[in-house]
Amino acid sequence: MILSRAIARRGMGLRPTSALNPKSFASAKGRGVSFGRASLSTQLKGTTRMSTGIQLGRAYSTEAEDGEMDPTKQERMVEEADVVIVGGGPSGLSAAIRIKQNALKQNKDIRVVVLEKGPEIGAHILSGAVIEPGPLEELFPNWEELGAPLLQPALEDHMKFLTKNYAIPIPHPPTMSNHGNYIVSLSDVVKWLGERAEELEVEIFAGFAGSEVIYGDKGQVVGVATNDVGLDKNFKPKPSFERGIEIHGKVTLFAEGCHGSLSKQVINKYSLRDKDAFQAYGLGLKEVWEIDPAKHKAGTVVHTVGFPFSSDLYAGSFIYHMKD
Repeated sequence: MILSRAIARRGMGLRPTSALNPKSFASAKGRGVSFGRASLSTQLKGTTRMSTGIQLGRAYSTEAEDGEMDPTKQERMVEEADVVIVGGGPSGLSAAIRIKQNALKQNKDIRVVVLEKGPEIGAHILSGAVIEPGPLEELFPNWEELGAPLLQPALEDHMKFLTKNYAIPIPHPPTMSNHGNYIVSLSDVVKWLGERAEELEVEIFAGFAGSEVIYGDKGQVVGVATNDVGLDKNFKPKPSFERGIEIHGKVTLFAEGCHGSLSKQVINKYSLRDKDAFQAYGLGLKEVWEIDPAKHKAGTVVHTVGFPFSSDLYAGSFIYHMKD
């Protein structure tokens, strides 16, 4: 698994459990050692910070000495934070940044941890997008000086009704005007937000998917558990098995997107949708085309309705002419 730079810098103050063999924690002072992903700073406690490289690997056996212990039943190690955010997309990173900014204004040291299932920030953000810069300006009034990747202003808006053979121009709804907005790669924007978050000492655990919501003795959410890794197709541990960890927080924020698995667990447990309309979401398809330069007009935004969809289906398409 991959740890972000923030983790490598600050470590992960984890509490080892009885499932770990203390003998495996031989003195690491002054030399490179292979550690489990969840036990890195446990090894470093009481030692000087190592100047040599650390290879992240398994640090404990997947079997008890009698060979009968099921490693998937081992007690997880526990990481403590003030705020745990599940999802390293635009919402999760923006929340992490604002929390740290507010804490700094009050001279408080708030530990914020972001879990991101992708191997790196932005890996699961596939969409091109037209975004309004206002919210970004609230986070960073000097976003242009900081090099935010908002490179192509939206210059023209068009709305068209499609038939099988024709594209018919129709009036453009004012609500779909993109004047003042920017055509961006959302993946690039998210990567940039991740860099700004790390500068504020937000700890980003890239490559760690949330797999379970952890509840307290009163039924309250107290954190999440990350996924076990090293399981075969039958969910049996392989030699490379590593137990997930629990990350507890005073506040847990779910920012997984429109169809998050942990969010659904919380919604079902607390009956949050019993009196509400079901969430609507659809299947999106994205393609990036290279076209004749004579037909490319950077900054043009086109939305369509009609073909190939039936009249009873709420659907359409968009075309964004991005910067070369």
